[in-house]
Amino acid sequence: MRPLEGVRIADLTWLLAGAGGPRLLASLGAEVIRIEWRDRLDFLRYMPPFAPQKNENAAKAGALELSGLSQEGLKSVNRAGYFNDINAGKKGVSLNMAHPKGRELFKRLVAVSDVVVEAFTAETMRKWGLGYETLKAIKSDIIYIQQPGWGYKGPYVKFASYGPIAQAVSGLTEQSGLPAPYPPAGWGFSYMDWSGAYYCAITMLCAIYHKKRTGKGQYIDCSQVEPGIYMTGTAVLDHLVNGRHSQRTGNRSPAKLVAPHGAYHCAGNDRWIAIAVTTAEEWAALVREMGNPTWAQHEQFATLAARGQNQDELDRLIGAWTTDKEPFALQARLQKAGVPAGVCQTAQDRVERDPQLQHLKWLIPLSHSEIGTWPVKDVPFHFTNATVNQGGPTERAAPCYGEDNDYVYDELLKLTKQERTELEKEGII
Repeated sequence: MRPLEGVRIADLTWLLAGAGGPRLLASLGAEVIRIEWRDRLDFLRYMPPFAPQKNENAAKAGALELSGLSQEGLKSVNRAGYFNDINAGKKGVSLNMAHPKGRELFKRLVAVSDVVVEAFTAETMRKWGLGYETLKAIKSDIIYIQQPGWGYKGPYVKFASYGPIAQAVSGLTEQSGLPAPYPPAGWGFSYMDWSGAYYCAITMLCAIYHKKRTGKGQYIDCSQVEPGIYMTGTAVLDHLVNGRHSQRTGNRSPAKLVAPHGAYHCAGNDRWIAIAVTTAEEWAALVREMGNPTWAQHEQFATLAARGQNQDELDRLIGAWTTDKEPFALQARLQKAGVPAGVCQTAQDRVERDPQLQHLKWLIPLSHSEIGTWPVKDVPFHFTNATVNQGGPTERAAPCYGEDNDYVYDELLKLTKQERTELEKEGII
């Protein structure tokens, strides 16, 4: 049995910050129905990498072909890797929410759902006549989660947001990179997308638990920017209490003096290894592995305090030693000697050669109606007495476009064949 078996979620999210939350609940057993429309598909469907070839036995409902697109090799919206990973375990239905008849069908879906979650700009659902009061009138115990970039209140509510913007406004970008006078480096990834997704998942779980205890639904305003502000809490507290401004530290240890503490170039194209020495014993072991160079005996490196005062030169000398070393061999060598060290892994490293991740089976093969069996990231938690995995109740990767229309429109909403035919002709489903 799955922990959320019997819970149904009407999913109007897209990209990662929104879609990542329902993804986690699908892994716990919730039936997540992903609502899309061909005229405004999720950007992730257009983003590479793409599966290398199309299976001609694709599900009929999912074989939506595209033409005139600039992306090389993109002939179908069902082969995008990011979309298939982020939406694994969900069902998919095509529905034109911009049309009044489409919104009426959506209301019928709300009537048989437990949760509605969306990641539009703040006023979109209200403009469609689908605010919380309307949804509550349809189903009194409905749980409704909004996840606009800036929340539902305040002067920024009409603005759209993406992960890098949320990171910048929250202060996270300013805290990342080398010290001044270098500019902020940012995170190099939409970090706040995943953080927003986690907060979205947590709020849904809390609301479902609350509903189970009280029988009452819930409205939740869950922005993307605010979690980023919470993640800067230490810097905010330091400024409020001590009047200190946050300073970027690059690869240096921000909390206490650790030297050496950095990432050092190795043999190969853009290959690096992180080394962090915290004790005199670890420093002595590192010196032995470096072959006891004469520079390591100098007074400027004799103590932790001295190494801290000369970190630039220390980094240069250690980097000169690591630069011709194979990173994984060096990692094994240093770890065996008792020196904390780890290769700065690429995506290929994590997928193909990381023994810990392979042992944890962090990638699991899931079937997909168009591209066949393909690996996706599993959830990072497992239960002893319950089934939890990213296949969810569908036991498959992401749905093809409109793949579960028959289930939703025939079984759940009980449309007749004639009704479906007319709605298809009108461009509603």
